[in-house]
This record gives sequence, structure tokens and C-alpha cells, in this order.
Amino acid sequence: MNQVQSDLLVKVPTGIPGFDVFSEGGLPEGRTTLVSGTAGSGKTIFASQFLIAGIELGQNGVFVTFEESPRMLRKNMLGFGWNIQQWEEAKKWAFVDASPLDVNIPQISGEYDLDPLISRLRYAIEQVGAKRVAIDSLGTVFSYVPDETQVRSVLFKLAQVLRELEVTSVLTSELTIEYGQISRHGIEEFVADNVIIMRNALTEERRRRTIEILKFRGVPHQHGEFPRKI
Repeated sequence: MNQVQSDLLVKVPTGIPGFDVFSEGGLPEGRTTLVSGTAGSGKTIFASQFLIAGIELGQNGVFVTFEESPRMLRKNMLGFGWNIQQWEEAKKWAFVDASPLDVNIPQISGEYDLDPLISRLRYAIEQVGAKRVAIDSLGTVFSYVPDETQVRSVLFKLAQVLRELEVTSVLTSELTIEYGQISRHGIEEFVADNVIIMRNALTEERRRRTIEILKFRGVPHQHGEFPRKI
């Protein structure tokens, strides 16, 4: 093996049919991937399936939820035949529950304090020996951050911690329009190593779901929008 080949990033399968083909192997290992899309585009399903595929390959996962409670996620994913509770009991899947109903968002002097979340994330990763992390979604985190400067600071810190923990991570973010700015604050895509866009466009009174890899830093992939279904 030559030096160029040995320096290439390894990709880990997502388990999502089709995606692992046009991504040419899955997501780059040890990197952060932003999955951005409008409501109903399937971001949470993508993040969940990514963790499930990891478990099947011996890579346990942690799901950080800022929107739905773990109880609701367990219930919703049963509809796809995914029994998350069985993986929790087997110490292969752990939740970090940061949903509004179950946790008081920590703030100090009007600034969002990320340290308690990082501590809980570290603990969960250690408990199950996680190699994959899903965070759903960044939009809720940023709703507690008072200005754009702090948004940038929080996002950089979170991305840095995930890299230091040597996990492959998926971070979801919600869009308000199908085409145009690819993240709500316009900075998320510059911090993440990779960017995936999921669309749920209305065309001639019919919904058309597509997925596109906008950026894979340092690794090859196929270009363009690809149709998909849930």
C-alpha cells in the first residue's frame, strides 16, 4: 500500500440503502456530518438508522435528543421495526435526553453553558463504548443562544469535542426552505467536516424527497440530487 492510499479516510456504512452506494462507502470515520433539511425530510430517521447500522457492525451509539423525548423516539422508531429499548438494555445504545420536557437548559449570565451537555455525552459514550453519535437537532440548541457570535462558539466547541472523542457523528439541522441557504445560521456547514442536504420539495402537488452530498471533506463521492423514499 502506498502512502496516498494509507492516508485516505476510512468510511463507515450508514446502513441506508442507496446512500452507501453514491457516497462510495458511507460517512468518513471520526468526522462530523451535518444533515440539514426541512421538516419531514427524514433527518431523525437518517440519524437513527446510522446508529442502528453501527450496532449491527459492533459500533455502539449515543443519541442526543433536543426535541422529542427518548420515550417518543422509541415509540416512533418501532414503526420501522427498530426496537431501540432492546439495544439500550444490551448496553449498545444510550440516550442523552436534553429535550425541553425533561431538562432545564443550563444558562450562566445569559450565555448557553455547553459543559453539562458535554459531561453527559462523555459519560454516555463511556457507558456503552460508543463509536457513533447522533445529535438531533442543532436548531433547538441554538434557540437558547442569544446571538450569532455565541452560536459560532458553541458549534466550534461541540465539533471539537466530538473529534476529540474519536466518534463518527451526525448532527441534524432544520431548514426553512428547500433551496437556498443550507443552514439556518449560515455557519454550520463551515464547521462540520461533511454536509448532506435532505429535501422534501412540493412539485406539481406531489412531494419529492431527495438527498444530496454537498461536501465530503477529503474523500470522493458522487454528485447531484438522488431520489429517496421513507
